[in-house]
Amino acid sequence: MSTRERVLGVDRRRLLGREVPLPPRGVRWAISVIGFLVFWWAAVQFGFLNFGLFVSPIATLTALVGYLAGEPVAGGTQSIYVHAAYSTYRVVAGVGLAALTAIPLGLVIGISAKAGAGIDWDSYLYPGLESLRPIPPVAWVPASILLFPIVPVLGFSVNTAVLFVVFIGAFFPILVNTVEGVRNLDDEFRRAAQSLGASNRQVFRHVIFPAALPSILTGLSLGIGLGWITVVAAEIIAGNYGLGYITYQAYRLLATDVIAVGMVVIGTLGYASSAFVARLADYATPWSDIETTG
Repeated sequence: MSTRERVLGVDRRRLLGREVPLPPRGVRWAISVIGFLVFWWAAVQFGFLNFGLFVSPIATLTALVGYLAGEPVAGGTQSIYVHAAYSTYRVVAGVGLAALTAIPLGLVIGISAKAGAGIDWDSYLYPGLESLRPIPPVAWVPASILLFPIVPVLGFSVNTAVLFVVFIGAFFPILVNTVEGVRNLDDEFRRAAQSLGASNRQVFRHVIFPAALPSILTGLSLGIGLGWITVVAAEIIAGNYGLGYITYQAYRLLATDVIAVGMVVIGTLGYASSAFVARLADYATPWSDIETTG
């Protein structure tokens, strides 16, 4: 039997009754990355499946250094920074709009179901939204191309179809987690605050919202991840710029180094955005960081 805890800031694992210190987090991260790179190199070197047609990690690193130096990507005229900026902007805007819409809506739905008074938004809104949730975000791409135009803003062309697809991908994880965060609140806490004279606004501010916040941030983390997935898929079909667009163009040109570089950059930006949300969650919910001493 194995258990894990943090003792005086050090990760330790108790195995068969003995306390075994774990390597530092950075060392474990390095081992994981190096192991993946070794597997990638071996798969290309020995032709596992069709990996013999793909580029090696060393060739990918060489190509990445060149593109980071400003070389145009995938036969175009723009650098990888331009394409990364377009994709990042689309993810930030799409997920931001999803959060601004889904969090208030989820709080309203959750509170109306919990309170049992006033308009039952849970019965009016949630069934309709749930009927749309199973539709994959990529399935919205053809309709979004028809419905949402390219809008010029400050000299830039904003592809609202791609933004909508990212919005849809992030909206439902944030909405569902917000609703469930409110629903999982024990009614005793709400009644206790009301019995002490708290108004409905004070109950929301000091009881309901803090209790739902960890679930909301979990939904936001999931929304960020799905935002990167959907933006790549949407850019492949409807984009003129972006990491998804250049990755697909590289596939058409059989430029496997660009494919690998695009995947590495997408993964790096996705990891960075998820780490940012995790840091935000640690800052916003300090009570969830519980350490064991002794």
